[in-house]
Amino acid sequence: MKLNIRWWFGGASLVGILLFPGFSGAQQKQVPAAQASISYDLSRETVLEGTVVSFTSNSKIPPLGSHVTIQTASGPVDVHLGSEALLKSNDIFLAAGDSIRIVGENQPYGGGGFFAARILQKGSQSVTLRNSKGIPLSPKRVVTGSPAQTRHGGTQ
Repeated sequence: MKLNIRWWFGGASLVGILLFPGFSGAQQKQVPAAQASISYDLSRETVLEGTVVSFTSNSKIPPLGSHVTIQTASGPVDVHLGSEALLKSNDIFLAAGDSIRIVGENQPYGGGGFFAARILQKGSQSVTLRNSKGIPLSPKRVVTGSPAQTRHGGTQ
């Protein structure tokens, strides 16, 4: 009888040991290979110069945000600019025919990729659109009035 109990516990222990690594692996969050390789690197930045073909302030095509298509010497390029509000807050408006210069990097996305603009220059105007890690910036909120007035919803 003791031999049967030992065999039963031994078998159950063996099954538990064999199944445990499978369950522990399921607990870890797996990052897809395409996502894991996305990182902005300043040493890979390139400069695009060209003429604006079209500007979309709020694209429905990922990555969401404003996009500009520019005609370069090597062909048209779709560039992700990020927040249109940041462009407006810096008084930069893009129209077909404008000459612009963009510093940024190609980034993989889905089955393809996009050009992530970090700095946009139009004439003598320049705006930083992404930080050095490639994260899109947004305009700073302007607060008017004293802190006490702002905290309580303004003046009465």
